[in-house]
Amino acid sequence: MRGRNRSTSILRGLPGSGKSTWAQNWVSDPANTWPHCVISLDAGWDVVADAQHANPEYANELARLATRHGAIWRTEDFDVPLDELLRRNEARPRADHVPEEYIRSSWKRFHHVMFRPLNPEDPNGNLLKRMIADPYVRVTPVRGESDVFACNFTREAFLEGRWNTRTINARGL
Repeated sequence: MRGRNRSTSILRGLPGSGKSTWAQNWVSDPANTWPHCVISLDAGWDVVADAQHANPEYANELARLATRHGAIWRTEDFDVPLDELLRRNEARPRADHVPEEYIRSSWKRFHHVMFRPLNPEDPNGNLLKRMIADPYVRVTPVRGESDVFACNFTREAFLEGRWNTRTINARGL
């Protein structure tokens, strides 16, 4: 996958909140369709994790997995009011219908925690750590300074066209 970093989009929301519609739109958008499917990070492709991720630990685990595989992760949150979830669920085809009691109990159990910021203890939250984690960025402490670092893109980034937000911004201090 020349010229771009892999990414993981962690969708969070209860049934009927729009996660699958978002994922289908993401795949159909020409800007996101290289390649034209969402497979695995090991294959070097982007991933959309289309599930509720109501328990924050599941989303944290996905963020850790993305980081271990050198991908940038982000959440896409679908915080929809309970009455709207129930309305959308009723409008679904019978084959896709979710029991109303499941939606109500999930709302009661998870809604107050599922959209909290993730804390996977990885480098995504700190710019310097993201630069250090990027194999195409060289980070060097500036001599005589304790909190100043020079960030430069590597020769490989230049020769292989590995341009992303970090390599583009890694042009000095």
